[in-house]
Amino acid sequence: MKKTTLVLALSILIATSAQAETIKIGGSGSMIPLLTNLGKAFMKKNPKDAIEVNPKSMGQPGGIAALNAGAIDIAMSAMPITAEQAKLKVEQFEIARVAGIVAVNKNVTATNLTSQQLCDIYAGKIKNWKQVGGADAPIAALTRPESDSTKAMFRRAYACMASVKEAPEILNLPKSADMFGALGTTHNAIGPVDSIALGDAAGKFKEIKVDNKSHQMLESGKWPFVLRNNLVLRKNRGEGVKRFMAFIKSPEGQAIIKSEKAIPTVFKF
Repeated sequence: MKKTTLVLALSILIATSAQAETIKIGGSGSMIPLLTNLGKAFMKKNPKDAIEVNPKSMGQPGGIAALNAGAIDIAMSAMPITAEQAKLKVEQFEIARVAGIVAVNKNVTATNLTSQQLCDIYAGKIKNWKQVGGADAPIAALTRPESDSTKAMFRRAYACMASVKEAPEILNLPKSADMFGALGTTHNAIGPVDSIALGDAAGKFKEIKVDNKSHQMLESGKWPFVLRNNLVLRKNRGEGVKRFMAFIKSPEGQAIIKSEKAIPTVFKF
């Protein structure tokens, strides 16, 4: 009898261990803080599962490519997948809406830009903060690569940005972390980030209004600069991924999203 009980206990232990998974996540750099915090909370409740969020941005295209190749289990995409990506055997689930922010270094005294002034800054037509109500100081404009999710939504948010050819002096930063760091340390800087980064900035950079609007209008639907935080999964996915997605949908997961100044969205899974 004791032998039978021992065999049964070992069988249950082996079965439980076999179900534990390491879930690898990568993609849009702007989503790294949110998924990292969700992952930490998930692992506290599911200690046999491990969440590994790549701390370096792979970009949205890189994340989808890595997912398709089987290198990761979940791709982070801060914008809807493209028609070409949709042809792959993947599914996207929008977990949150996050406000995009036009941010400036804390030393900038200008408080509002028109969308046309914003476009003129990036086109190189406006070069000094004095031209837009600030101090007499050269504008240090920062941008991201065209493949970046935040950059793509930044261009869509303001009609004139869609066709702006950025001036040669605009500093192009390859990673989200580079943008956060540069905004915090470069006097007179301006650049696009999101509300999660703004919350983590600890006052090193701040929002500047555009057309007298701020990101606080996100919930009302009147804020144009919105990042759609999607998780993209292969259609054939493991039980660990399913557990993690269920956690995100849970009240605890939704509370974490809200604590990150994002709006959780209802998704079917």
